[in-house]
Amino acid sequence: MGGEIMQVNYQDENKLRQAMKNARCVFLIPENSSQRMKEAENVIKAAKQENVEHMAMKSMIGVEHIKQQDRERLRHMHEYHQIEQKLKQEFKGEKHCVIRTPINNQLFYLMTPMAEEKQALCLPVKKDAKFGCVDLRDVVDAIANLVREKMGQPSFASQKQMYQFTPPQNFKGEEIARGMAMVVDKSPEEFKFQQIDKKEWQKYMRERREDHRFKERPQEEQGTEKPYTMPIGRYFNDDLVEMLYEWFELASQGHADVTTKDLQEVLQHEPRDLQEYFKSNRDQFRRFR
Repeated sequence: MGGEIMQVNYQDENKLRQAMKNARCVFLIPENSSQRMKEAENVIKAAKQENVEHMAMKSMIGVEHIKQQDRERLRHMHEYHQIEQKLKQEFKGEKHCVIRTPINNQLFYLMTPMAEEKQALCLPVKKDAKFGCVDLRDVVDAIANLVREKMGQPSFASQKQMYQFTPPQNFKGEEIARGMAMVVDKSPEEFKFQQIDKKEWQKYMRERREDHRFKERPQEEQGTEKPYTMPIGRYFNDDLVEMLYEWFELASQGHADVTTKDLQEVLQHEPRDLQEYFKSNRDQFRRFR
């Protein structure tokens, strides 16, 4: 589509400024690294120095609910909120945009091997907690729509400063498990939801890094998936595993039960339903059993 890919070191401010030269809009996706805050600050600083007109970032649903006493325990979620505040401070008023999302539907591919072994959907979240899931393709398409709509205009002024890309309805883990039952060829009555603890979550997710089923992406589109949407084990470093666990902690506290029409309005159609997602990608899920 005419874009240029440039690999940069986030610690190299000159390289960052070079990458942003003549850019009108910069979109920040905070890294899953121990240096997330410093790297994000460098990106924001470089965008400011290059007189970027508008800056946006991807954040997580619920991060505004971090309490003072939980800032160290939920470090990753707290850092997302800190980056939001830094962005608002440097790109005041209508010059910034925060897009919060819940987890992606694609995470359930990673849960499939355990689901097969334990005959249950296992996640580190309370049984009665409701949370949302969105398709990564919908998120990417919506962000592209926002940028495409605004790039032809003289200003980003009409854009909202906060979007929360959620499904129209959230579910409890047991409700999601009933939908996932079909991809492991189990009856909804047999296939249950099970809460697991932090230690088991970390061990399982770290094992996925070396799991041959998550080594490479498929070469072509299958079901409703694009190759770029499929999870790859090498990206599941400790910081990402911890970040996801912390988000489920927020969900257990009731802070992820958020629904808006933002995603639907930006897409201009209904987001992909999770239950339909399982049906459409049944063959894809079988690759990970």
